[in-house]
Amino acid sequence: MPAKKIIDHYVIREVAQPLAVICLILVVIFITFSLSRFLLDADAGLLQPREVALLTLFKSIISLDVLLPLSLFLAIMTGLGRLYSDSEIYAMRSSGVSEARLLRPLMRLALLLAIVVGALSTLARPWAYEQAYAVRAAAEASAETGRIREAQFYSFGEDKRTVFIENIADNGSDLDGIFVRTRKGDDLQVITASKGVFEYFYDPLYHRLVLTDAQVLKKIPYGTDFSGRFGTFTILLAARTPEPPGYKVKSASTNQLRQSTDSVDKAEFQFRLSTPVSALLLALAAIPLSRSRPRQGRYAKMLAALGVYAVYFNLLDVSRSWVEQGNSDYIWWVPGLLSLVVAVLYAPAFLKMRKDRRAQD
Repeated sequence: MPAKKIIDHYVIREVAQPLAVICLILVVIFITFSLSRFLLDADAGLLQPREVALLTLFKSIISLDVLLPLSLFLAIMTGLGRLYSDSEIYAMRSSGVSEARLLRPLMRLALLLAIVVGALSTLARPWAYEQAYAVRAAAEASAETGRIREAQFYSFGEDKRTVFIENIADNGSDLDGIFVRTRKGDDLQVITASKGVFEYFYDPLYHRLVLTDAQVLKKIPYGTDFSGRFGTFTILLAARTPEPPGYKVKSASTNQLRQSTDSVDKAEFQFRLSTPVSALLLALAAIPLSRSRPRQGRYAKMLAALGVYAVYFNLLDVSRSWVEQGNSDYIWWVPGLLSLVVAVLYAPAFLKMRKDRRAQD
């Protein structure tokens, strides 16, 4: 194998290995964070384990268009930082391998990753959001009747109905210690019962709750309050079906966003297109930022590099908000600013290269 190919493979390996490790760590951290949020709803009975798993999967897919550029950025800093700290870069230069030559395999890797990020951002991201919205809609439709747990208060319908059940039998139908408070405008109704039986889908449109020894209190602001006790009291509850989530900008297709004139749609469209550009620019910026003197340490400039990354994505988020609010038409000034920073970082090496060529001529 030619020496140049050996060097190319060596440089790619030094970056690809930390890339895989860093990406895995970031994804695990993100999954852990997402799980902690979804498990709170699962503990309250609002989500089933299968739904928690699906929502976590979809959230992970959504996060990849941001986590992959960060992983590549940190991987280049780590891989090249080791080569600089161990003086391997300087040994390659003394053997006639220029820095420009070392850039080629890294740029091929960055270009490949940018294509993957572009596909994730424009295709996988809206699909994952669409699926997540559908799972949420199905969970909300069944939460009011099928997922109530004992000894917990639940609020439904924008807090218009509050439900508390002291004990639920294993069959899920026999209930003890029932409290239901319903508010419609200024009308307030409170129903309590010692026992009850819940019949799921008593007919295709309704569930039925049959209460035993029920007490009903109805307070009417402009009329006579009502209070009564019933040996048997029946309540019909509408069987909710999953409602279509409607138009959501995050789940809209990229082509649909491209044709829209709405400022929020424009911001989302430009952000999706900016992710592969960001991946390339961050990879370019990481190469000069990773330079260090021999034995200086492979992480000598990591803090400064993370500062560049944090400032860039904060500015990108700010510019996106400006477009959403109609205060700006484009977010592209932020990638343009990073391009200028990259040009400044490469300027010394470019000038030195020109000087060496003139000396050789």
